[in-house]
Amino acid sequence: MIDSITIFTKGGTVLYHGRPTSPHRPPPPTGARDADKENQRDAVNAFISSVLLGEGKNKNVSVTGHEGPRLETLTLGGGSPVVAEWVDDDVGQDEGRRGWIALAVYPEVAARKLQGVSALLSSLLRRYALFYDHHREQAADRSQNPNQMRWNMQLFVPPSKEFDSAFRTAVRNFLDQLSASASSNSLSSLEKRQRGKLQSNQQSRPTPVSQTSHKKGKEKRVWHDGRQKVTKAALAELDMSKDKDEGARMEDEHGIREDARAVAEARAAYLPSAGERPAWEEEDEVASDIDIQWNAGGGGVGDTEEEEEGPGGVRGFFANLLSPNRPLTKSDLDPPLKNMQQLLTSKNVAPATAKAICEVVERQLLGKRVGTLTGVRRAVRHALEDAVERILRPELGGIGGGSATGFRKGKSVDVLRGVVEKRERGRVGAGGRRPYVIVMIGINGVGKSTSLAKIAYYLQSNQCNPLLAACDTFRSGAVEQLSVHASCLSLPLYHQGYAKDPSNVAKAAISKAAEDGNDVVLIDTAGRMQNNVPLMKALAKLVTEARPDLVLFVCEALVGNDGMDQLTMFQRALTAGGHSRAIDGIVLTKFDTVSDKVGAALTLTHLTGVPIAFCGTGQKYSHLKPLSVPFVIQSLFS
Repeated sequence: MIDSITIFTKGGTVLYHGRPTSPHRPPPPTGARDADKENQRDAVNAFISSVLLGEGKNKNVSVTGHEGPRLETLTLGGGSPVVAEWVDDDVGQDEGRRGWIALAVYPEVAARKLQGVSALLSSLLRRYALFYDHHREQAADRSQNPNQMRWNMQLFVPPSKEFDSAFRTAVRNFLDQLSASASSNSLSSLEKRQRGKLQSNQQSRPTPVSQTSHKKGKEKRVWHDGRQKVTKAALAELDMSKDKDEGARMEDEHGIREDARAVAEARAAYLPSAGERPAWEEEDEVASDIDIQWNAGGGGVGDTEEEEEGPGGVRGFFANLLSPNRPLTKSDLDPPLKNMQQLLTSKNVAPATAKAICEVVERQLLGKRVGTLTGVRRAVRHALEDAVERILRPELGGIGGGSATGFRKGKSVDVLRGVVEKRERGRVGAGGRRPYVIVMIGINGVGKSTSLAKIAYYLQSNQCNPLLAACDTFRSGAVEQLSVHASCLSLPLYHQGYAKDPSNVAKAAISKAAEDGNDVVLIDTAGRMQNNVPLMKALAKLVTEARPDLVLFVCEALVGNDGMDQLTMFQRALTAGGHSRAIDGIVLTKFDTVSDKVGAALTLTHLTGVPIAFCGTGQKYSHLKPLSVPFVIQSLFS
């Protein structure tokens, strides 16, 4: 309908020219662009001559300061008359922007159908003002000569192509509103005519009581007051987020659509590159040296001769301890261990955990006869490795100092081994076809669904056959999100849509996996805050009825002390009401963001006895690895 829209100054400088497109009106071919530019010049020149210079019928109208739509009929090149509608707003305060004009040109025959063009032009003027200021500031920053730039700014015109997207969006919204308004008006007039015919027929010929009319007028909308049952059909009618015509064939029986575009984007973001080595196969570097300040003066362990033999270095501090006949005593170890404890707390290790680690090191070194500096370093490293390993593997007995109640000492989590062992038992046992079940729990937004997909990829890479179960039936989009991950990994997904009992969905998914031969089921649950009692009870019900082999708590690596509160509340919810199911392991997400602040993870395991199963070290599915002893020591003391 609209031929063109032009933004220009009163001096005739064209700032932007756009030609709206639509499905019924495609963009002009390359050969027609020159003609389009010529028509643009003719329209602007005719407008300036007729309106601004006062040669047309509106010659007595003052343009500046006038509000509301202004129209002028123009004749270009002897063709059909066109209407020029314009808006002139003060979109800025500096002289370079005062008096901009937005001009729309459209055929005279379309004038009655086009309503609200002035609002469109005002919106484009405001958008272009922001666009103009942004590019003008960039040009000024790049300029080396301020005086010359001040003169050039009067003639500055930003690149038009960069405003095309905003222009098309504004015009498309305007045309959509115009089309909707036209449809509504046509329907209203049709209903009025039908109602008038029906009334005239009833007045002219009375209808018998037993005869019913087959004509149906507009139905009344049924408004629910909250006490009536809302049907599935009513919900579908009110759901405006789906394209009911084009997308219906893509929906499954529960109304979940597969978004091909989202799957393509997810594959590009999550799938590893060809030949990329997964994180769980990478070997962590073993620290060959422990950088601890062994003296109270702050000197550090180094490899230079001055550091070893100087009064502030290790050799100077241990000068009287390096005799093979003299064992290390508590008074010898107190100063360096105090510095070690300070170093650990600076890496987010809780004071109780740092103290317990230092006590283990002290027990390992106390009474030892170390005759060389290398021997001291090696002994300290071995003692630290023993302490960290006892924390990460609670079945070794721990290191003491844990203060959290309600937790029982667990054992290291080996997901792959658990799946394989249960699969082998199912083959030789009687009626043991139940798959290995993993439930992912945690608060909102920590990355449960993505972590579940990473574990599924890890198991799939090791010849397992997972099935994903969408038991988050509460959060909008949760099922679709897991469906995208399942499509990326080419894995089956079991779901029943939304507003279902998650416990029933989980049990049905386990039965489905047993029938189809899947050896592991990964259950995604809804995120919930740890102090939300009703949702925590629902989670406990799901875990109790699903009888999982593994319950993994997902939290962020940077959560800090709140992670302890989250884990405690979730553990309390699972063990309340006579239940004995506890959390088996922890999955730390965003672990690549903690740098050397790995102490919070160490503290979480030490105080609760719940081991860390996996750490997410990036966005891709292959960025998943167990938390190893060498990595922790390297992060703490490198």
